Amino acid sequence: MRIEFGWSLDGAAWADGGGASGAARLGPRGLVQLLQGRLGLTRPAVEPAVRIAQYLRLLQENPQDWPARSFAVDPWSTAAQLLRWRDAAVATGWRPATAEGPLPERLAVLRDLERAAAVGVTGTLAPSGADDLREIIDLLEEVAGAWPLGIEELVLEEQPAALPGMWPRLLELLAEAGVRLEGPARAAAGSPGLTVVEALDEWSAADAAARFLAADPQVTVLAAADTDVLDRALHRRGLPAIGAVGPSRDRAHHQVLGLFLDVATAPVDVHQLAALLDLRVLPGAGAEAEPVGLVPALARRELLGALSVEPGVGGPAWQAALARISEAEQPRALEAARVIDRLVAAPLPADDLRPGAIAERLDWLAERLRAVARGDGDLLASLTQVQVLQRVLGMLDAAEPLARRTLQQIIDSCGGAGPSPRAVREVSPWQVTTSPAQVRSGTVLWWGPSSDRARPAQRWDAAETAALEAGGGRVMTPTQLASLEVDAALRGLRRAGAVVAVLPGRRLEEVPGPSGLLAHLGAGTRLRPEELIEDGRWSLAGRTLEVAAPPLAPEPEKPPLEHRIAPAPHLLPRRLSYTQIAALLACPHQWALQHALDVRPAEVAVLPTGARMIGTLVHAVVETLVHERSGATAPTDDEIEAVLDRLVPQLASELDLPGRAAAREDVRDRAVRSVSALFSGVTQAGLRITGTETRFELPLALPLTGGERTVPFVGSRDLDAVGPDGRRTVLDLKWSRSRTRYGDLFDTSEAIQLASYAWTLAQEHPGEEPADVGYFLLRSGEFVSADPELDPHGRAPMDTGEAWRRMLAAVTARLDEVAAGRIRCGCRELQERTGLDATATWSKRSTALAKARAAEREAGSLLVEDHCGLGDHAVLCGTTGALR
Repeated sequence: MRIEFGWSLDGAAWADGGGASGAARLGPRGLVQLLQGRLGLTRPAVEPAVRIAQYLRLLQENPQDWPARSFAVDPWSTAAQLLRWRDAAVATGWRPATAEGPLPERLAVLRDLERAAAVGVTGTLAPSGADDLREIIDLLEEVAGAWPLGIEELVLEEQPAALPGMWPRLLELLAEAGVRLEGPARAAAGSPGLTVVEALDEWSAADAAARFLAADPQVTVLAAADTDVLDRALHRRGLPAIGAVGPSRDRAHHQVLGLFLDVATAPVDVHQLAALLDLRVLPGAGAEAEPVGLVPALARRELLGALSVEPGVGGPAWQAALARISEAEQPRALEAARVIDRLVAAPLPADDLRPGAIAERLDWLAERLRAVARGDGDLLASLTQVQVLQRVLGMLDAAEPLARRTLQQIIDSCGGAGPSPRAVREVSPWQVTTSPAQVRSGTVLWWGPSSDRARPAQRWDAAETAALEAGGGRVMTPTQLASLEVDAALRGLRRAGAVVAVLPGRRLEEVPGPSGLLAHLGAGTRLRPEELIEDGRWSLAGRTLEVAAPPLAPEPEKPPLEHRIAPAPHLLPRRLSYTQIAALLACPHQWALQHALDVRPAEVAVLPTGARMIGTLVHAVVETLVHERSGATAPTDDEIEAVLDRLVPQLASELDLPGRAAAREDVRDRAVRSVSALFSGVTQAGLRITGTETRFELPLALPLTGGERTVPFVGSRDLDAVGPDGRRTVLDLKWSRSRTRYGDLFDTSEAIQLASYAWTLAQEHPGEEPADVGYFLLRSGEFVSADPELDPHGRAPMDTGEAWRRMLAAVTARLDEVAAGRIRCGCRELQERTGLDATATWSKRSTALAKARAAEREAGSLLVEDHCGLGDHAVLCGTTGALR
């Protein structure tokens, strides 16, 4: 066997005819692995996180004064850094366990820990690559050439004396074992022809590189930067992708473990919980099949549905979802639901993360990943990450809690980096390499020659260098190590006949500097992409292509303001609520999508948060106080606070998260003041609360053109009360930043929600005097009402009958249009009518809408405003997004 060996040749494939014919091209890592196989020294690979955990245990069992303060603050990082120093010191040839005499502090710590460790397969510290090299050298010295290696010749890229650490000694032993060493070939004289294309951005650079490959594919592509954008340019031209897309820790399958443990740690973040429930890990078995989730589909749907109702855990909605899953008799879904329920019901305390308790909670995750993996490489990587973490946790002191930061560091160490789904190398006529040292000959297209990223070299001070060399080490300076890589890169580039370097300019919002290697290749020719085209012909470095400017794309047509379809009586509602009516009057298109066709965002995307979540919470506080208390007196502040604190984990658990203390205190303060004002005002007005969240379902006759249609009108009234004279009152509770919107709706008799509540009371209690109606603004603690005991602004009573009549007429007209197949985009119609667009300022919008509402009132109708541009269906009607 003949081997071409170079310090920068790791990862090289079999050489082409330009190299040593029939020789394997190996770097340091490849040669060590080959010799391990030949000498019977191979061993199972050990994850880096496991070695760090082993060194952490050594530090715990053998405390050292010098790193003690760092170890107390950040044990994992301290152990990892000391281990890197230990491996770097061993790589020089130094034997720490046998070092004698006084040593500099850093080396003294490494020596003391080494003497306490047993390095080996069954020892307390797994060997590193430097230990592997030392083991090979020790065995070759022992057998003294008696072991056949099967290597005839070793062709060297560098002089043995130029190599660091133990490498000169290894090459000497190989020569003694009968391996013929051939010195470095004479370096190529001169430099190749250099052309540099300097683009302003990665996209124009990719076009230039792709055109060059289309004109002449018989080149070597030196992919020094990520080729993702270049691959897209190649695919547009029907050419194969290069696929040199770097690995990253941000791949989806590397997030599974961290997400699972986030959910398992207090306080529970319902948004993270929803993300875990919604996590899809594999595509479906068929084209139309639903993707496979980490959590089985039934458990996912039910639990996400519960969170969309109550953004917390443990409440009635959550328990009802668990009951439905149990009744469905699907064992895997039930097991997953019970595991998730146990995770969030008894989460790990953030300040007491015990290794054993963490590892125990990972059992189900490992089993689930194993069950659904189906040989998928990404999921197997996730499973390996979980198993490595369990092994690491088993090595740590069970009695010593982990800090949250330390646990995250361990997870990161266990995960590594994952390949990009776009890192797919396709069969191509050109050769590809990622290192200049591996260039053999011919023309080279150098993609993205940016500032060199040399391997970081360990620095030793003068005293440490002397101690290492006294112990058998061979220390090279960082400059000497960097020169090995630079010299190897220049040798490869100078073997090329011509080099075309394409600089992408700005990439990922940065402009990386060009590679320093370019300066060694001479001045060359520098061009801009626009300079490569002349008279319809593109040319670069002797390659040409005919090019033609594509025709300008026509301006995209705006979606129509209304859609005409076949008559659609099947879209008419089978039941109505105020929410449906408001959507129908504001934008029939949005209503048709959301309510008639059930086109909705996933539950994970609409998890209650912000004002909606807080409003639900304070509504529930009022409801609970009404149901739990008796008597006419208002609840005390302490009673209100107690109920609110009890309901937060169920209905607004995100307020318990770190960093939300100020928001929670603001909500608590406002809620206590406003709820107290609500009960005090009701009591002072002589009203007696008779119900909260009172459900109703009443028949509603709709006089449609195609015939009268009766549907159930459903919903619930926030607060029912009765006065001393027996007259009924209904109050709608709103958590809103606006202090004028609801007053304006009341004063103009356009508060159709109040009108609908008054209508339901009239249906339930026929013959009684029409009910009083009003709002209570929970955020500011104010009433909007015609009752002077509640609202001192002297408002005139709202004409609820007239508001209901106008609303019903508008609903009937809209439904007649739907049945006839006419679906209007209400929000866009309103924009056209008022001359507004999505960029209009608030003041312009407010003025224009006030005029539009006034015009509708004069016409005997009403205008319902809905901010469709902020909704989930805005892109579908062209209000916002690409269709606009």
